[in-house]
Amino acid sequence: MISATRGRGIATMGLVMFLLLGAPRAAPAQNSIASDGWAGFAVRTPDDRLDRCILYNRTVEALNLSQFEMLALTRDAAGRAGIMVFYSPRTLTRGSKVAMTLRVDQHEPVAITGEVPSDFHIIAGPLEPRLVAALREAKTINAVTQGHMIRFAVSGVGEALDALTECVRENGTQ
Repeated sequence: MISATRGRGIATMGLVMFLLLGAPRAAPAQNSIASDGWAGFAVRTPDDRLDRCILYNRTVEALNLSQFEMLALTRDAAGRAGIMVFYSPRTLTRGSKVAMTLRVDQHEPVAITGEVPSDFHIIAGPLEPRLVAALREAKTINAVTQGHMIRFAVSGVGEALDALTECVRENGTQ
């Protein structure tokens, strides 16, 4: 028997994955993955192919508490790196494409374009190799879009990117 608290957590995670993928399709199968300080999933398509691997800059427990003001790194089935930035609710206009500027530590800001599948987050990728290289050593990441800035203190980004590579390797062959 599932407790009410655990049941709400499971329901919340299902809703998060639906919102993250922004698509009205059947719920994808997931396999959890982790890297020190990062937690996430291998997300599969309805026909059981790897869609992407995602690691969030928080634990699954923290993710269950709030899906806002967080960061996620992704690798698609081809192994290309991407990023997801989560703002506060009703910050963005769903369905649009937006320009976002990322500044990693003291590196020059990089302009990227992302899709807005919900009113609070952006999915961008694939990222340029020079941005991925900067992310590997990142301590801070600033993301600005439509006049909204959010700053993340991060650690273990290089290891998280490596864990995503391993996730794609392991889950892409099923």
